Amino acid sequence: MAQRFFGRGAASGTSAITPAVRNSAAQLAQVALARVQEKSGGVRVEDFVTVLAALTGEAALVAAGVLEIETSAIPPGAPVFGPAINAILTGDQPDVTKVPADSVVGVLVGELVPGTASLDLFLPLDVFYGNVAASVGKNPWGNVAISVAVANKPRVVPLQVAFELRAAVDAAQAGSGLPRNLRHVVCAVALADGLKDVKSACDIDMAVTLAMEVVFGMSKMAPMSKAAFEQVRNQRGDSAPA
Repeated sequence: MAQRFFGRGAASGTSAITPAVRNSAAQLAQVALARVQEKSGGVRVEDFVTVLAALTGEAALVAAGVLEIETSAIPPGAPVFGPAINAILTGDQPDVTKVPADSVVGVLVGELVPGTASLDLFLPLDVFYGNVAASVGKNPWGNVAISVAVANKPRVVPLQVAFELRAAVDAAQAGSGLPRNLRHVVCAVALADGLKDVKSACDIDMAVTLAMEVVFGMSKMAPMSKAAFEQVRNQRGDSAPA
């Protein structure tokens, strides 16, 4: 995959995407790239997309304000639902042509359509919501429902990488100047530009579908807290959840 990043393409229709947001998104994408880069220098596209999508999904959950990660009593990986999350994802709007520009899908559509991806890849939004609801309790811990071919399945655990890189998202949000309720915007810009970058290296339809499924799945999953991580590590005697 060519390692060239960001600042390309027309801006989406939201004033939330400032130069500071784009700069912070570029830095966040570099962190995501480093997380999945192999010793040979190669990068598996599906893992890169999944990391950025996992960060975006968790950011949407945080932006919705439905829980505080470090004080929530909800076990990591448990389902979390509610209209506040839907509002961040799509404005709780089933029509993709009417989603708010500063929602997750609004940013992705504004950044990707038509130059990188077809609007059809985001249709219908109800399918993405329905897949999450139908898959509760059916996925391995920390994973989300994925419909892409087996060869394209990610090798990273979305919940785990979101925990590992949360500090990078904190830094990106701070650098962008965005408030907490727009935390998802800088992540969605990074995800969109990452998708632009991988277009020449993969089937973009697959990549966008994977991204959407991970974003929606992670936005509905209780995050890993530092306290929960330490508890698991102490129990297992290793450095990360399985």
